[in-house]
Amino acid sequence: MAMLVPQLAASMSGLSAPIELREALQSGGPIWILAGLAGLAVMPLLLIAMRQFRAAFIPPLIFVGYLKNEQSKGFSFTDPSIIALLLLYGTILLDFLFAFTRKDRHGVGEFLAHWKGIAAFGTLTAVIAISYLYSPAPVYGLDKLTRFLVISCALFVAPLVLIKKDDDLRHFTLAMLAFAAVLSLRVLLGVTDPSMFNSSGGPVLSDARDVTQIGAGQVVGVGLLWMLFCPYCNFRRPLLMVSVPLMCAALIASVARGPILSFAAIFIAFMFLRRVRSGVTSTKVWLPLLLLGFLAFAGCIYWLQQQSAASDKLTTKKAEIEEVLGGSSTPTYTAGKRLTMYRWALGMFEERPVTGWGLGGWSYYAFDRDMPAYPHNLILEVAAEEGIIGLAALATLLLTILWTMRHIWRTSPDLTFITPVFAFSLLVTMTSGDINVNRPLWLWCGVVFALSGIMERRRRRHTAAEWKAYPTHSFAFGVPPSKIVPSTLDSSWNPF
Repeated sequence: MAMLVPQLAASMSGLSAPIELREALQSGGPIWILAGLAGLAVMPLLLIAMRQFRAAFIPPLIFVGYLKNEQSKGFSFTDPSIIALLLLYGTILLDFLFAFTRKDRHGVGEFLAHWKGIAAFGTLTAVIAISYLYSPAPVYGLDKLTRFLVISCALFVAPLVLIKKDDDLRHFTLAMLAFAAVLSLRVLLGVTDPSMFNSSGGPVLSDARDVTQIGAGQVVGVGLLWMLFCPYCNFRRPLLMVSVPLMCAALIASVARGPILSFAAIFIAFMFLRRVRSGVTSTKVWLPLLLLGFLAFAGCIYWLQQQSAASDKLTTKKAEIEEVLGGSSTPTYTAGKRLTMYRWALGMFEERPVTGWGLGGWSYYAFDRDMPAYPHNLILEVAAEEGIIGLAALATLLLTILWTMRHIWRTSPDLTFITPVFAFSLLVTMTSGDINVNRPLWLWCGVVFALSGIMERRRRRHTAAEWKAYPTHSFAFGVPPSKIVPSTLDSSWNPF
């Protein structure tokens, strides 16, 4: 019976339903037969969902790693991360199949229309892959390269394929905010009851484990910014009044200095920019949200001080900041040690400025071992491991992103919400993580280009509406639609 449970769960997922059904018929067991039939029933529903709600399959890949009880230890079909990855790949493949079978004849052309962004990201990927050839840390370098190619590249490509219209953007938004809310609950409940999320009975958040959760804090911060600034979050007021304080408290409970400070800086900077259209349209709603958010921040800090492990971590974080601001030459805490890591990365760049040390080379330089380690700064990591060539590729990608966001900023105010989200993720990469830990950044790169595609489709619809709405005799004199006085339009005309 103990072996039947995981097999039954696998068959229910619909991934191996035909095999399970064949085994069921051979063995004659009624439970196996029911499990196989259930799997066959789930598969069509899953395919329909992958087609109708395709963009909703993107966010799980950046959240599921922080919702699991244990880290991945290889390839396994029962691993939630692998399941999320396979579902995303399946959704992308299904969309391409519809495009190639002319059911969606514009799909391939629209994907290739983002050739500048694809070329910029592809160049960076090629530089990273080539740098592995001369890496002094082949084991860690291979793991790093594999994760980047399989996961990060998929996250970049997925929005270009799956986010093509406003409905896709809404589905993406709802899925991301749902996962952000669940993760927020996990972070908060994990502080008070460390064993509730661990099936083995061991502590998840306790003195035996560092309570700092940088990755969780980063994606919760993204969810919070998305909820506040995205106009597609048309939530009712009671839901906003609950979700915003919940995510604010979870952000503090992550005890992650980088995401917390980055969120504060980005939120303060963008809340005063009227060009960034907010999902909260009423001042009567903004003021209570700000008050509830502040109370959540303050209340969570007081609550964490009552927890032994979290209280010690807060004390340590305070001492770290004081140490760095005091200019200590012998740093002892992690914030000070980061400065030492940065100096090591700069030293590597000075020694091999053109090609760098190779993928994963920072760990070999710093610890003389082939082990997972990085300088916790994306730019310095690329400089140390890929040199000037890698920096040029990264700069090209970022400049392409900035140019695209500038175009969005000027023409589609309702899509400018991606600006604070991207700025937040980029700022977080300056203090923590590597090219794989900071994979949400590559997702937002793809989302920026996907939003530019939505903007271009609106422009085409706008132009088509002008040609239909304006008098045909105006074109005989060579007057383009954009030069004709808009007052000749019917009052009910609205291209959006």
